[in-house]
Amino acid sequence: MELIEVTNLSQIDEALKKGPVVLKLGSKGCIPCGEQEEIFSELLPKYQDSASFMLIDIKQNPEFATEFGVRVIPDTCIIMDIENGKYMYMRQDGSKSQERTSARFLGVTDKEILSETLEKAIESRKTEE
Repeated sequence: MELIEVTNLSQIDEALKKGPVVLKLGSKGCIPCGEQEEIFSELLPKYQDSASFMLIDIKQNPEFATEFGVRVIPDTCIIMDIENGKYMYMRQDGSKSQERTSARFLGVTDKEILSETLEKAIESRKTEE
């Protein structure tokens, strides 16, 4: 399992069939974005069977910056599912929201915070099944 570079939203939709998606929006020349990717790589082995880790380069795909309302990079979020045609995001406190602005992590996000929030997303999906 590896970090998946997103070029089409259908990749996210497909990955959501398996479990939550941890998504980082950034760019290749951004040093903090590279640091966030290293954290993703550290988390990946633990969650490879229950979640997907995906990246969007907003310089190569600027339409995604607009789609996701990106103003600062890296911008990370955990997408839990799709409800009524919209992505459902997991907030750090364990609540769900279709408002990405209330559920995103700006700048380099600590591995423990991402791990705890991802655990909540995985648990929440299990209870909904």
